[in-house]
Parts: sequence; C-alpha cells; structure tokens
Amino acid sequence: MSPRAASPAEWLRPIVHPVYARLLCAEMRRRGWSPEVQMQGTGMDWNALHTGQAFLSLAQLQRLVSRALELSQDPALGLAVGLSTELASHGALGFAALSAPRLGGALALLPRYSGLRLQLAAFALEIGTETAVLRLDERLDDPSLRAYVLGHITGALLRLLQSVTGQDSGPLIALHWPLPRGPEADALLAAAPEVHWSATGWRMEFAATLLQAPTLAPDAQAHREALRSCDEHLARGPDGGLTQRLRLHLLACDSDFPNVQQMAAIEGLSARSLIRHLRDEGTRYQTLLDQTRADLACWLLAQTEQPVERIAARLGFADPSNFSRSFRRWCGTTPRAFRQSAR
Repeated sequence: MSPRAASPAEWLRPIVHPVYARLLCAEMRRRGWSPEVQMQGTGMDWNALHTGQAFLSLAQLQRLVSRALELSQDPALGLAVGLSTELASHGALGFAALSAPRLGGALALLPRYSGLRLQLAAFALEIGTETAVLRLDERLDDPSLRAYVLGHITGALLRLLQSVTGQDSGPLIALHWPLPRGPEADALLAAAPEVHWSATGWRMEFAATLLQAPTLAPDAQAHREALRSCDEHLARGPDGGLTQRLRLHLLACDSDFPNVQQMAAIEGLSARSLIRHLRDEGTRYQTLLDQTRADLACWLLAQTEQPVERIAARLGFADPSNFSRSFRRWCGTTPRAFRQSAR
C-alpha cells in the first residue's frame, strides 16, 4: 500500500541520498538478485541510480523497498542493510563521527547534520544525569516502508557505535521500537541488548557516562575538516546538481513537460551541453522525464479518484493506451491494477 501523502510535493520531494538505495541493491546482489530483476516494476534505471547524485523521493524509495521485500521475503532486510553500512557511506558526516574525540561528540553530530543525507526523519539527543537518549522523529505511514527505514537506521547506528568505540552494542542500554513485535523481532534482539516493542517513538538509550568514552580514531584536524565540509553542504542544501534541478522543475510542470531543447533553454544551455552534463552525472533527460511521470502517475492513482484517462492526459499522453503501456514498462503492472493494490 502506498503511504498517504498530503500532496505530490511531499510524496515526490527528494528526501534520501542515493547511496542508501545503492546499499540496499548491494545487499540484494549478495543474495543473488540481478540488477534487472531488482529494478522490475520500480520505474527506476539501474545505471542512473548507481552513478547519479540526486536524492531519491519517498515514492522512489517506497517502490525500491517494496520490490526488495517482495524478492527477499526478509522482514529484517533494513536492519541487515544498516549493519553493512560503512561510516564512509555517510560522507563527511561519517568521517566527522569517526574522528570525534568521544562517543558523545559523535552522537551529537546527528541532530545537526543527518539531514545532509536523510530528510524523512530528524534526530534529537537528550542527555540526563544517568541516561542519554537518541530520539528519531519520523512520520512514515506505510508499515513495510517504516519497518525497513527504522531497521536501516537502527543497523547503521549500531555499525557506527561499533566503528567508533570498537564494541558491538556495548554503549547501548535499550532500543525502543515503535512497532509491535513482528517477524523482524529475532534479528533486532540479536543486534540490541534489550528491545521494547510498541514504543511511543523510536529511540536508543545509553548510559550517560559512556558518552565520555574515547573513540578509536580521534583526529582533531580531520574532525575540523569534516565539520567544515558538513557546514558547507548544510549551507547550500542537498547537492544533486543539474539532475536534481531538472527533476524539481519537471515536478512543477502540469502536463506540458518540456523537451530536452526547451529544458536546455530554461537552464541557459545548449541541448548538447545539457545532455553532456547529465551524462556526467550518470543519467539522461528521458530517464528523468520517465521517472517523474512514473512518480506522478503512482501518486495520482493511489491518492486521487481521477479516472485513468484524465491522469494520462495530465501526464502528457494523448492516448490512454499509450499511457498504460508506458506505466507497465515503468512499474510492471497496469494503472488500474496498481490503483487497486494501493487501496
């Protein structure tokens, strides 16, 4: 079922760095699933996903995760992907955490800088006299996607603790899990010393004294440089380059999508230059256009009662049958079947 979003902008805005989708794909390849099989029905291009830098939308992430869960039949897939996440995957934030002098300094980076890589949730760190709590504010509605994302975040943080302190989950007292005890329970219990189910929100508890524990690789100069890089990225916002600018422009269009020449003129470029820049960023204009129309089509089918014919016209298709063929190519099913499964 598709999450209920208030608007296409909320559903389709870029929210997660593509490296986290790549980590999911890498885990699926280790389990024997080919790139072609992984991408079926997602409306996404493998090469663009693995070379581009534009953030993924909630719609894209939901389709990719749904496909992976369908193939793997593993309810703890998100945790497994998170546990395999190296600190370098988090960019400058990961290097800043690794080079921090103490564990508390590494965890304190998350509330300020995690949005550089992930914008569907926000961290808060509360330090008491005996206990420190790392909280996560998230509003994901789809149960499967929520369990995957929370599992990934949990695994990635446990991996961070291991990398920074040299202990598996030693600094962690308890994990509070905001979902009922489900099929992922055994994997969570194996990863965390104590788990509380159906909590009011996701959070990790630590002994406050452990925040003073030294890290394995403190480096004052490297830490300053990593923080400077984080601040620079924070000042300019998520950096998806030309790809992300074009995607945001396409999302703002209403049926009249520009062709490559028209888009090049909007950007003040020649068509040849625009094509070259997109190629350097690992994508093509037609790929961006198809992804945008696929995302809009999925949102309109799941969130509105508009007839398929009207949706086809809104997305620039004069013939609904052409829209149905394109939608099947993007998502592996018909528009009507997708609408029925999303309800």
